[in-house]
Amino acid sequence: MKTSSYSPHYAKLRFWLKQKRAATSLTLRDLAPMIGAHWTSVGKMEQDRKKIELVEFVRYCHAIGADPHEGIEVIIKSIKEAERKD
Repeated sequence: MKTSSYSPHYAKLRFWLKQKRAATSLTLRDLAPMIGAHWTSVGKMEQDRKKIELVEFVRYCHAIGADPHEGIEVIIKSIKEAERKD
């Protein structure tokens, strides 16, 4: 199956990331230097305008105190739900 960074699975991951960041009260400008990125790059990632790279994802999670495994579980759950619908 061909996947895309714009798939519904990634949308759920992006939503999860935004929720986790919001819970920390970190702004994009606060988070960006923590993961070695420009704040606009982080914003594009959250807004579905930039691909989520694995290493960047892990750094993002660590910076906001989230477990990256939880984010992976979000994707796994989304895929399983889609498979049940097919």
